[in-house]
Amino acid sequence: MNKKFMRSFAFLMLFTMLITSSFSCSDTSNTGGNNNSADDSSSTSEVPAETTSKYLDSLPENLDFEGRTIRIITNDADSFETVEDAADVVDTAVYNRNLMVEERLNVSLQVDVNPDWGGISSTLTNSVLANSDDFDVYAGYSYWSIDLATSGYLVNLANQQYLDFEQPYWGKKFIDAMSYKDYIYWATGDIVLNYTNGVYATYVNLDKWNSYFPEENIYQIVRDGKWTLENFLTHSEASYNDLNGNSKSDEEDMLGYVYTAEDNLDGLAMAAGVKFTEFDQNGVPYVSINQNDIAVRFSEMLEKLCSSSGSYQSVADGGNSPFDLFVKGNVMFTVGRLWFAEEKLRDMPEDFAIVPAPKLDESQETYLTTLHDGTTIIGLPKTISDDALPAVCASLEALAAESYKSVTPAYLDVALKNKYSRDPESAEMIDLIRENIISDFGFQYTSTGFNNFFRGQTTAGGGIASTIAKKEKAWTKLLEKIIKSLEENSN
Repeated sequence: MNKKFMRSFAFLMLFTMLITSSFSCSDTSNTGGNNNSADDSSSTSEVPAETTSKYLDSLPENLDFEGRTIRIITNDADSFETVEDAADVVDTAVYNRNLMVEERLNVSLQVDVNPDWGGISSTLTNSVLANSDDFDVYAGYSYWSIDLATSGYLVNLANQQYLDFEQPYWGKKFIDAMSYKDYIYWATGDIVLNYTNGVYATYVNLDKWNSYFPEENIYQIVRDGKWTLENFLTHSEASYNDLNGNSKSDEEDMLGYVYTAEDNLDGLAMAAGVKFTEFDQNGVPYVSINQNDIAVRFSEMLEKLCSSSGSYQSVADGGNSPFDLFVKGNVMFTVGRLWFAEEKLRDMPEDFAIVPAPKLDESQETYLTTLHDGTTIIGLPKTISDDALPAVCASLEALAAESYKSVTPAYLDVALKNKYSRDPESAEMIDLIRENIISDFGFQYTSTGFNNFFRGQTTAGGGIASTIAKKEKAWTKLLEKIIKSLEENSN
């Protein structure tokens, strides 16, 4: 098929999907106590049925920025760099989004892609230190970028004209977790694809599940609010079969749970409701991991899970090895980002299910998830000129709104829900996962070390309480240092 036909087909698929989504909404009424407010910023990306405007944002009509160029530096080519003749429906949606914003606001989006995750941060640092007006928008890898705020290199986004972070296309809970007092230096949401494919989920070999547990429906367990770490452990152990008879778990066995000591454990901790820091009444973060028993209870379950007969720790390689084993069909469970469904499982012979990462226990009100520390976060360098701010902020708002309306549905409905997942129930689960994307100030500001704390605690169990007690003073000092830097460099 030629490019012209493929592009026409992509347009048709996207149009059909959008018409369908505008007349439907996900049924999340039976999600086991998941009572989410209607204004949850991390809710699904369906276009509200009552929307009659061509645009979802509240930008004034007839804005005209007279052809101003908006210069974006990013390492996230998928979310910003486009080509006219893209065959993939998601790439086409990104291209059309950019084109629509350019035509609507009379701007030109100039995207400079730097694939170096850490190098892009250095590029912006050098630009700001040289007082060079090189870029208008920075969109970079969270882990390597977050400290640009503490260095004082970014503009405060709070109360900037045209930016409205209360809108559903911005990830409000995530933005709030990165903010300090009345200062918002970073934003993210549907404007970037990895706000969707960066969330953590549990992958289940559905064929094996139906064979091992024919009387149980994994989706109904989730709907009933019973998908917990204890349930996860029980089914993992029941799935194990020592196929090679050597009395130890290895890659030749039928395994219950495969993991690596990497970010998948971060995702499990946040899904269980672990809070490293919280904000006081003045919006100042403080260490709170020692304020309740959640971290200890999670650590105890993590030790049981990782040391159980059904579990196997694979080599640390960016989370790829568990999915390489999973696709072979001898693993019941693994945990990872939705990105892996797209990258690893499209040709898996057996059917698989996608469900949320497990709760700590049934008393936890909602299923939670967080984003990979490589999620793209967006800030404005402090060297941006005052006359550029209105055009830049309006463009970001329009890009985010149009992404929510067309790009995210294209990715979810055409790609994840239909192309890479195997059944409508997994599509329902993906919506449920996205309803509560959370984060934590101390987790985001990675110099604290919170973000990878549990990667080294798979054998700690209840002994983690003493580890937390020993680290509390150092954590508090690190947090105070971050706060001091934000105070000194506030602008």
